[in-house]
Amino acid sequence: MRNILIAAGGTGGHIFPAIVFGKKLQEQGANVSWLCGSRQLERTIYNASGIEPVILPLAGSPMGTGNPAKIFGRILDVFRSLRRTSGYVADFRPDEIYLFGGYISFAPLIVAKLKHIPVTLHEQNTVAGRVTRLAARMGASIITGWPVCEGIKSFTYTGIPVREPVRIARNEALRLLGLDLPEGAKIVGVAGGSLGSGPLSAMLKSAAVMCPDYEFVFLSSKERREDGNMHFIPAQWDMNPFYSVCDVLVCRAGGSTLAEVLKWGMPAVTIAWTGAAENHQVKNAEEFVKLSANSCMFNENDSPERLAEIIRSL
Repeated sequence: MRNILIAAGGTGGHIFPAIVFGKKLQEQGANVSWLCGSRQLERTIYNASGIEPVILPLAGSPMGTGNPAKIFGRILDVFRSLRRTSGYVADFRPDEIYLFGGYISFAPLIVAKLKHIPVTLHEQNTVAGRVTRLAARMGASIITGWPVCEGIKSFTYTGIPVREPVRIARNEALRLLGLDLPEGAKIVGVAGGSLGSGPLSAMLKSAAVMCPDYEFVFLSSKERREDGNMHFIPAQWDMNPFYSVCDVLVCRAGGSTLAEVLKWGMPAVTIAWTGAAENHQVKNAEEFVKLSANSCMFNENDSPERLAEIIRSL
């Protein structure tokens, strides 16, 4: 039996593909263990899938903040993570290590190279992250979620492991979501926490008012509530009911999210987060639209009228 160690943390975009991949390896008879960071969200995602990961004492990249005190604290956490990873690798004795990018991958990358353990890194975005570029320079095998990956020269395109779609009858899916919507309603799903607050949220709500023939379901709201044709529901760990009711999806452009949308084959409006490192969400969205036959990009600086027009066209 092979021992496989998988490192994935930070966000669901890194963690969900790692869980899908690891469970597939388990089906093939491998003994799989996961490493993640110390954010509560990471443990919640893993626990929702029945996994108890090994926790590294790391909650963010030293390069992800301008606060000198946080930078120093995170550097110390990196060294603590190196020590914790080294100790766990000595006990678990993995035959292979798989990394799913982000700052969580740094410590296991270094330990793998020092201990001469085969290491592969999966990059979910169309632009290679810092650790991905470092891994490539250190001779790790790089596999990618998209046919392009800026920042590295050599990689193998494999796609992104995503949860297998399970389409649920609409009435049952609505019941599971706690929604009472008219039969035959056209439903626009809005997925992504950052789409539910601030100026962009106001724009989406304005677009919803301009589309009175549609019902808008906002995912990841803290409180369940109704406002005309807008319905706000809590986060869902099982996305099958939500995706099953959507006629059109509005979402951010994280690599893993877009891979799931492609798998479902639903029309989507992607709103790339322009604050993403090296503008990678914009580039993800561009690649996604090439591969999807029925999706569009929307610039969040554009008007709600334009957004409403795109939704109606899809």
